Amino acid sequence: MSANSKVVDINRKKKELITFTDEELETLRRTVAGDASSDEFKMFIYLAKNYGLDPFNKEIFFWKKDGKPTIMTSRDGYLKIADRHPQYDGLVSDVVRENDKFRRKETGINHQYGTNRGQIVGSYALVYRKDRSYPVYVFAPFNEYRSDTKVWKQYPSAMILKVAESMALKRAFSVSGLVSREEMAVQHQSDYNFDEIPFSQVQGKKNKGKTQKDKSLKNDQVTSLTERELAIKKIVGDDPKLKEDLYNYLRHVKREKGIDSSKKISINSLSKDQFEQLKSILNTFSRLSAQERKEIS
Repeated sequence: MSANSKVVDINRKKKELITFTDEELETLRRTVAGDASSDEFKMFIYLAKNYGLDPFNKEIFFWKKDGKPTIMTSRDGYLKIADRHPQYDGLVSDVVRENDKFRRKETGINHQYGTNRGQIVGSYALVYRKDRSYPVYVFAPFNEYRSDTKVWKQYPSAMILKVAESMALKRAFSVSGLVSREEMAVQHQSDYNFDEIPFSQVQGKKNKGKTQKDKSLKNDQVTSLTERELAIKKIVGDDPKLKEDLYNYLRHVKREKGIDSSKKISINSLSKDQFEQLKSILNTFSRLSAQERKEIS
C-alpha cells in the first residue's frame, strides 16, 4: 500500500462529529441548501460533518450568488470548532478606538483606554494554543470591513469584533472551505419578501372584487387558499430564519417544476403534498428555533 493510500484510509476512518439520517439530508437539500447542485450539496454536508457544525441549528449555511456557491459559518461556528480542539487555550479580543493607547507586543497586546475613546479604528483578536509559544494575532481595520447594512449601523463594535475573532480562530485552527458572514460583511438579500409573496390568481380576484366569472368559483376554494396563507404565517410569524426556510423551499419547488428563477410562486400554487411537507419542515425548524432562544436567554 502506498503512502498516499494510507493517508486516504486514515481520513476515511476519522470519526464523524455529526451525522444525518436520509430524511434529514432530504430536508436540508430542500431548505438550507436549496440552491446547491448535487456536488455542492455533497461538499456542504462534508464540511458540516468534518467540522461538526449543525445546519439545523444555523451553525453552517449555504449561500449562492451569481452562480457562485459559498459555504458559510459564523464567529460562533469557528468558536465551536476551537472549543472542541484539545489545544485551544483561550481568546482575547477588543475594539480599538482613535484615542486608545494601543501597542502590539510579541506575546500579546498593550491596550489602554478611558471614557473619551473616539471613533472606531478596528478590532483585534488573539487566539492562544497550548502547543504554541505565541498567540495567533489578527487586526481588522474598521474601514475595510464596515458595511452599509442595518446590523452594522446599529452594532458596529460587535460586528467588527466578530470579524477579527472569526479570522483569528480560523487561522489558529487551519479551518478551510468555510468563510464567516462577518468576514464577508454580507447581508443576504432574499428573492422574496414574505409580505409580498403573491397570492394565487383566485385570491387576487377576490381582493379586486368579483366579476361574473369569479361568481362561478366555489367558496370553499377561496377559503382553502386563505387558510393556507394563515397557516404558514402562524408558523413563521416574524422569525427571519423561518422566513428564509420558507423561501428556500419555494425555490426548491421552482427548480422541480422548471419555473424560471426570475419568477415568483405562491404558497397556494403548491400541491397538497408539497404544502403539507412545507408545514412539516417549518414546524420542525420552529421548534429548533424556540429551543435556541431558550438556551440563549
